[in-house]
Amino acid sequence: MEWKNKIKSECCADELEEMIINYVKAGFWSNDKILMECEQYIKDFYRNECENITKDDLLSIIETLRKEFQNTGNQENFLKLESVFHSFMKYGIVALHYAGYTQSDGFVDCNEVAEWLEERGEKVVGCCFYTEQDLEHILQEDHSPLYISFGNYFEKPTAEEIGQIIADELKAIGFSVQWDGTAETKIAIENLKWDKYYTDSQS
Repeated sequence: MEWKNKIKSECCADELEEMIINYVKAGFWSNDKILMECEQYIKDFYRNECENITKDDLLSIIETLRKEFQNTGNQENFLKLESVFHSFMKYGIVALHYAGYTQSDGFVDCNEVAEWLEERGEKVVGCCFYTEQDLEHILQEDHSPLYISFGNYFEKPTAEEIGQIIADELKAIGFSVQWDGTAETKIAIENLKWDKYYTDSQS
Protein backbone atom coordinates (compact mmCIF):
# COMPACT_ATOMS: atom_id res chain seq x y z
CA MET A 1 0.00 0.00 0.00
CA GLU A 2 1.22 3.49 -0.91
CA TRP A 3 0.82 4.94 2.59
CA LYS A 4 3.36 2.47 3.97
CA ASN A 5 6.09 4.34 2.08
CA LYS A 6 5.65 7.28 4.45
CA ILE A 7 6.63 5.14 7.45
CA LYS A 8 10.32 4.33 7.74
CA SER A 9 9.76 1.32 9.99
CA GLU A 10 8.28 -1.61 8.06
CA CYS A 11 7.30 -3.22 11.39
CA CYS A 12 5.35 -0.11 12.39
CA ALA A 13 3.51 -0.02 9.06
CA ASP A 14 2.63 -3.73 9.21
CA GLU A 15 1.49 -3.55 12.83
CA LEU A 16 -0.68 -0.49 12.17
CA GLU A 17 -2.29 -2.20 9.20
CA GLU A 18 -3.07 -5.32 11.23
CA MET A 19 -4.44 -3.24 14.14
CA ILE A 20 -6.73 -1.20 11.92
CA ILE A 21 -8.03 -4.26 10.04
CA ASN A 22 -8.82 -5.99 13.36
CA TYR A 23 -10.62 -2.90 14.71
CA VAL A 24 -12.63 -2.56 11.50
CA LYS A 25 -13.58 -6.26 11.44
CA ALA A 26 -14.51 -6.17 15.14
CA GLY A 27 -17.06 -3.46 14.33
CA PHE A 28 -17.17 -1.61 17.65
CA TRP A 29 -15.20 1.57 17.01
CA SER A 30 -15.59 4.68 14.89
CA ASN A 31 -12.79 5.98 12.65
CA ASP A 32 -11.98 8.65 15.27
CA LYS A 33 -11.64 6.05 18.04
CA ILE A 34 -9.39 3.88 15.86
CA LEU A 35 -7.35 7.00 15.02
CA MET A 36 -6.81 7.68 18.73
CA GLU A 37 -5.63 4.12 19.30
CA CYS A 38 -3.22 4.31 16.35
CA GLU A 39 -1.79 7.64 17.47
CA GLN A 40 -1.22 6.29 20.97
CA TYR A 41 0.39 3.14 19.58
CA ILE A 42 2.83 5.15 17.44
CA LYS A 43 3.62 7.42 20.39
CA ASP A 44 4.25 4.46 22.71
CA PHE A 45 6.23 2.18 20.39
CA TYR A 46 7.44 4.15 17.36
CA ARG A 47 7.86 7.72 18.60
CA ASN A 48 10.34 8.55 15.83
CA GLU A 49 7.55 7.93 13.28
CA CYS A 50 5.25 10.63 14.73
CA GLU A 51 6.46 13.25 12.25
CA ASN A 52 6.29 10.92 9.24
CA ILE A 53 2.56 10.23 9.31
CA THR A 54 -0.11 12.85 9.99
CA LYS A 55 -3.57 12.54 11.50
CA ASP A 56 -5.06 13.02 8.02
CA ASP A 57 -2.82 10.24 6.69
CA LEU A 58 -4.05 7.87 9.40
CA LEU A 59 -7.72 8.76 8.83
CA SER A 60 -7.30 8.14 5.10
CA ILE A 61 -5.73 4.73 5.84
CA ILE A 62 -8.54 3.84 8.24
CA GLU A 63 -11.23 4.85 5.72
CA THR A 64 -9.54 2.84 2.96
CA LEU A 65 -9.22 -0.28 5.10
CA ARG A 66 -12.79 0.09 6.38
CA LYS A 67 -14.11 0.05 2.81
CA GLU A 68 -12.12 -3.10 2.12
CA PHE A 69 -12.57 -5.08 5.33
CA GLN A 70 -15.78 -4.00 7.07
CA ASN A 71 -18.39 -6.74 7.43
CA THR A 72 -21.71 -6.45 5.61
CA GLY A 73 -25.11 -8.05 6.02
CA ASN A 74 -27.70 -8.15 8.79
CA GLN A 75 -25.34 -8.89 11.73
CA GLU A 76 -27.47 -11.94 12.56
CA ASN A 77 -24.83 -13.69 14.67
CA PHE A 78 -23.77 -10.62 16.63
CA LEU A 79 -27.37 -9.56 17.31
CA LYS A 80 -28.06 -13.05 18.66
CA LEU A 81 -25.04 -12.72 20.95
CA GLU A 82 -26.10 -9.22 21.96
CA SER A 83 -29.57 -10.53 22.82
CA VAL A 84 -28.28 -13.26 25.13
CA PHE A 85 -25.73 -10.91 26.75
CA HIS A 86 -28.56 -8.49 27.50
CA SER A 87 -30.63 -11.31 29.02
CA PHE A 88 -27.90 -12.14 31.56
CA MET A 89 -28.81 -9.07 33.61
CA LYS A 90 -32.01 -10.78 34.73
CA TYR A 91 -29.71 -13.16 36.64
CA GLY A 92 -27.59 -10.30 37.98
CA ILE A 93 -24.74 -11.07 35.58
CA VAL A 94 -22.91 -8.13 33.98
CA ALA A 95 -22.04 -9.06 30.37
CA LEU A 96 -19.65 -6.93 28.30
CA HIS A 97 -18.55 -7.10 24.68
CA TYR A 98 -14.95 -6.33 23.71
CA ALA A 99 -13.92 -5.64 27.31
CA GLY A 100 -10.28 -4.55 27.41
CA TYR A 101 -7.41 -6.29 25.67
CA THR A 102 -6.58 -8.97 28.26
CA GLN A 103 -8.67 -11.02 30.66
CA SER A 104 -7.54 -8.91 33.63
CA ASP A 105 -8.65 -5.77 31.74
CA GLY A 106 -12.03 -7.37 31.18
CA PHE A 107 -12.57 -8.11 34.87
CA VAL A 108 -11.64 -4.51 35.73
CA ASP A 109 -14.23 -3.22 33.25
CA CYS A 110 -16.91 -5.58 34.60
CA ASN A 111 -16.14 -4.63 38.19
CA GLU A 112 -16.59 -0.94 37.36
CA VAL A 113 -19.98 -1.61 35.76
CA ALA A 114 -21.00 -3.85 38.68
CA GLU A 115 -20.14 -1.11 41.20
CA TRP A 116 -22.08 1.44 39.16
CA LEU A 117 -25.15 -0.84 39.02
CA GLU A 118 -25.00 -1.66 42.73
CA GLU A 119 -24.89 2.05 43.57
CA ARG A 120 -28.20 2.30 41.71
CA GLY A 121 -29.76 -0.55 43.64
CA GLU A 122 -29.22 -3.40 41.15
CA LYS A 123 -28.12 -6.77 42.53
CA VAL A 124 -25.06 -8.08 40.70
CA VAL A 125 -23.78 -11.59 41.41
CA GLY A 126 -21.36 -12.25 38.56
CA CYS A 127 -19.97 -11.20 35.21
CA CYS A 128 -18.94 -12.44 31.78
CA PHE A 129 -17.14 -10.93 28.80
CA TYR A 130 -14.81 -11.47 25.88
CA THR A 131 -11.78 -9.30 25.18
CA GLU A 132 -10.20 -7.69 22.13
CA GLN A 133 -7.64 -10.50 22.25
CA ASP A 134 -10.35 -13.18 22.31
CA LEU A 135 -12.05 -11.63 19.30
CA GLU A 136 -8.79 -11.22 17.38
CA HIS A 137 -8.39 -15.01 17.35
CA ILE A 138 -11.60 -15.53 15.40
CA LEU A 139 -10.97 -12.52 13.16
CA GLN A 140 -7.63 -14.01 12.11
CA GLU A 141 -8.65 -17.68 12.15
CA ASP A 142 -12.18 -18.44 11.07
CA HIS A 143 -12.23 -21.76 12.89
CA SER A 144 -11.18 -20.43 16.32
CA PRO A 145 -13.87 -20.36 19.05
CA LEU A 146 -14.88 -17.15 20.81
CA TYR A 147 -13.90 -17.63 24.45
CA ILE A 148 -16.09 -16.14 27.19
CA SER A 149 -14.56 -15.38 30.59
CA PHE A 150 -16.78 -15.31 33.67
CA GLY A 151 -16.70 -14.98 37.45
CA ASN A 152 -18.76 -14.59 40.60
CA TYR A 153 -18.87 -11.83 43.22
CA PHE A 154 -20.18 -13.80 46.23
CA GLU A 155 -19.96 -17.34 47.65
CA LYS A 156 -23.38 -18.03 46.17
CA PRO A 157 -23.92 -18.44 43.31
CA THR A 158 -20.52 -20.02 42.75
CA ALA A 159 -18.39 -19.32 39.67
CA GLU A 160 -19.40 -22.74 38.32
CA GLU A 161 -23.08 -21.87 38.75
CA ILE A 162 -22.56 -18.55 36.96
CA GLY A 163 -20.79 -20.43 34.17
CA GLN A 164 -23.64 -22.92 33.89
CA ILE A 165 -26.21 -20.13 33.50
CA ILE A 166 -24.10 -18.55 30.75
CA ALA A 167 -23.51 -21.85 28.92
CA ASP A 168 -27.20 -22.83 29.14
CA GLU A 169 -28.42 -19.46 27.84
CA LEU A 170 -25.94 -19.49 24.95
CA LYS A 171 -27.07 -23.01 24.00
CA ALA A 172 -30.74 -22.05 24.33
CA ILE A 173 -30.39 -19.29 21.74
CA GLY A 174 -28.70 -21.67 19.32
CA PHE A 175 -24.95 -21.36 19.82
CA SER A 176 -22.67 -24.39 19.80
CA VAL A 177 -20.98 -24.31 23.22
CA GLN A 178 -18.10 -26.25 24.74
CA TRP A 179 -17.27 -26.00 28.45
CA ASP A 180 -15.97 -28.51 30.99
CA GLY A 181 -17.99 -27.11 33.90
CA THR A 182 -15.05 -25.72 35.86
CA ALA A 183 -14.43 -22.15 37.03
CA GLU A 184 -10.92 -22.19 35.54
CA THR A 185 -11.98 -22.89 31.95
CA LYS A 186 -13.46 -20.29 29.61
CA ILE A 187 -16.73 -21.05 27.85
CA ALA A 188 -16.18 -21.52 24.10
CA ILE A 189 -18.70 -20.53 21.43
CA GLU A 190 -17.74 -22.69 18.47
CA ASN A 191 -18.00 -21.93 14.76
CA LEU A 192 -19.08 -18.33 15.30
CA LYS A 193 -18.83 -16.32 12.08
CA TRP A 194 -18.25 -12.73 13.22
CA ASP A 195 -20.57 -10.37 11.33
CA LYS A 196 -20.72 -7.18 13.38
CA TYR A 197 -19.94 -3.85 11.75
CA TYR A 198 -19.77 -0.29 13.04
CA THR A 199 -22.73 2.02 12.45
CA ASP A 200 -22.96 5.77 13.07
CA SER A 201 -25.68 5.16 15.67
CA GLN A 202 -23.08 3.64 18.01
CA SER A 203 -21.43 5.91 20.55
